[in-house]
Amino acid sequence: MKIDRILWAFDSSTESEEALNYAVFLAKKFNSEIEGIHVIPADEKLLYETEFRNWTVKVEETIKSRLGSVTDELASQGINFNGLILRGDPKVEIVEFANREKADLIVMGKRGQGLIDRMLTGSTTLRVMRESKAPVLTVKKRDEKGALDISKILVPLDISEYSESALNYAIDLAVKLKASIKVLYVLSLYIYDYEIPYMVLDDLIKVSSIELSKRAEEIKLKRLAADSEVAKLEISAESVHGINSAISIVDYALARNIDLIVIDTHARKGIKKLILGSVMEKVVQEAHCAVLVVNP
Repeated sequence: MKIDRILWAFDSSTESEEALNYAVFLAKKFNSEIEGIHVIPADEKLLYETEFRNWTVKVEETIKSRLGSVTDELASQGINFNGLILRGDPKVEIVEFANREKADLIVMGKRGQGLIDRMLTGSTTLRVMRESKAPVLTVKKRDEKGALDISKILVPLDISEYSESALNYAIDLAVKLKASIKVLYVLSLYIYDYEIPYMVLDDLIKVSSIELSKRAEEIKLKRLAADSEVAKLEISAESVHGINSAISIVDYALARNIDLIVIDTHARKGIKKLILGSVMEKVVQEAHCAVLVVNP
């Protein structure tokens, strides 16, 4: 894995500003350059409206000022930064820019400034996550004070699927950041616990935990052949049960003070693609920490 070019997509919201902190953190670890873009919505119906034109001029002036200050600030930290203003549909422009410029990672806030965006996680964020070829790191404003750090990474893994992209990406990150990895499988139960004999449920958890640990160890051994640093990686696995997979993942991450969740966008096909896609979106929406979404 390489992260040479990081794309920071921002809209002046608090969360997009927090996203810059993550972009800078990773740029220092991977010796990356950062591209910053702000997309001004360009509605053809409003192009000739004086009020709309005046608004876009003011926005552009504000954004240029912000880009200039970021350029100076990051130059003092030895990070190459280039900021651009684009016009169009943000959901489209961000993905097209990332593809065109071959960005290795997109970093953006979970929610935008608008009321609807805040209610729906951010329609722009969701669209970018679904369509981007590059991994997307979604960020919310941190409650804790102090320097940003990523020392605990959580990787939700479905033992019935064989996509290893999220775990492989997490391993690359963990080695570079000297972080530990917890691999999690959620045994989804659509009936209440008391309707299942305790011993049966306990056995299901044990069996799935063994299978999960085996999968994680196999992937680690594959990686060890190419990178000796993987031997130092602390990686463990655990299975839990819950009625809602996404909420179980979010609760698990919060209880264990996880710094970053790395998750696949969806399963490969069929109904699982729809179900797991909704799980990913719910995790992004509800998680207390940053979530990095990887396309299988």
